[in-house]
Amino acid sequence: MPELQTLHEQLLEMLDELDTLCERPAPDEAALAGLRYRLTRTSGARRKLIEKLCLELQTTLPEVEIGPIRALRESNVAAMTSSSDHIGTWSLREIMKDWPGYCHASRQIQRSMRDQIELEKTTLYSHL
Repeated sequence: MPELQTLHEQLLEMLDELDTLCERPAPDEAALAGLRYRLTRTSGARRKLIEKLCLELQTTLPEVEIGPIRALRESNVAAMTSSSDHIGTWSLREIMKDWPGYCHASRQIQRSMRDQIELEKTTLYSHL
């Protein structure tokens, strides 16, 4: 569990950093590129760990407790798709062209990511 908690903490810090960047009147392309790269790598590591933990729990938990684990796996896939769509839509070139539009979209995806992390915590932490 320490690994999952660490990934959650890192992601939440990066989301705060992204929110701070979006408060600026103009984009900092280098800072944004580096942050997006770190977010993508850390989020991918978290998703892989969530999948692994869910699969393990599905083999050890009683059947009546597996429903929330299955739901978490499904939401993990949906979150990955949403994140991929966001990244595909908002290339650095598009961000530079429409900074306010990106910041609005970024805040929406950040909210989704924070909600997903909260779901992971409430679903998994008590089992780990």
